[in-house]
Amino acid sequence: MRKTLLILFFLISSTSLKAQFFIGGIHFNNGFPTSKLKSEVERVVFPTISGIVLYEFYNQPFQIGFELGYGIYGSKLEKRDDLYPGFNDEFRLRRNNNYLSGMTVFRFLPSTSSKLTPYLEIQVGANYLYSRFKIRPSLFEEKVEVGKDMEDWGLGYKVGGGLLIPIPGSEFIKLDLRINYQDGESMRFLTKRDTEYIPTKGNGEFEYHPRYSPLQLINASIGIVVYDAFR
Repeated sequence: MRKTLLILFFLISSTSLKAQFFIGGIHFNNGFPTSKLKSEVERVVFPTISGIVLYEFYNQPFQIGFELGYGIYGSKLEKRDDLYPGFNDEFRLRRNNNYLSGMTVFRFLPSTSSKLTPYLEIQVGANYLYSRFKIRPSLFEEKVEVGKDMEDWGLGYKVGGGLLIPIPGSEFIKLDLRINYQDGESMRFLTKRDTEYIPTKGNGEFEYHPRYSPLQLINASIGIVVYDAFR
């Protein structure tokens, strides 16, 4: 993996620095667990929405850029009247399990002259998983308490490819269909079944049963990219 990245860096750095154009886009992604992660989380899906910016080198089949993604892979709402000792008012306890990623993107396009443009892609960066809770009397009232139950981050990478398909009637907009495999460092995280509130323990305590696994996913995505987006 490290050798591949060094080769990519050498090839890109040896090309002309004259830019052809920038590309901007948005993707809707679904991550399906595999390997160890699948055994940890069973049927949990990791959906994200991501924005991507790419720089295409002049007269070269390379693109380099950055992709930032965010998603919620689990949400749970409880209505409880035992959150605060001495009070029996009902409160809404909402907990979201969040997924944030930031990846440097390297793309190689074997053919840039055809209408249908395939590409190979490598991404390297970091993943951040965190669980956050909010307590409020009702949906439209101010929050009484906000906090994080757990958070962790780890380095990760993605390997895959895709196909760029022209949108009829538009010279600069293309449909981007992509699939890749993701892996990386092991991380500690929660799913919506892994947190329990025990009102009889102390003054009321949360009990956690965290998972520990690399973020191993098969990601399928559909997106729209705009060529020469920032002219």
